[in-house]
Amino acid sequence: DVKTTILGKSHYLLYGLSTAMQPRMLVTFDEELQPLPVSVRVGQAVDVVGQAGKPKTITGFQTHTTPVLLAHGERAELATEEYIPVTTIMEGFVILKKNPDF
Repeated sequence: DVKTTILGKSHYLLYGLSTAMQPRMLVTFDEELQPLPVSVRVGQAVDVVGQAGKPKTITGFQTHTTPVLLAHGERAELATEEYIPVTTIMEGFVILKKNPDF
């Protein structure tokens, strides 16, 4: 029963629960750590393990400008090749550098 457990004698569980909660978001920065609004595609994540070539990792996407909130099961990818992400995972705080070939 939630009322007797979390709201009753074990109310201290809320402290551990609240520190574990965080929104899934995507915020992009340039190399000087200044906020950098770029276009990203946000859509449902697709499992691409073992597929040949460079398959799309999302389906049914919408284009947004960062910062964006990601729902459960969603993934983001850059809409253009103007910037290159330093990390492989596009989630949380991502540093982007200018693409020299663009």
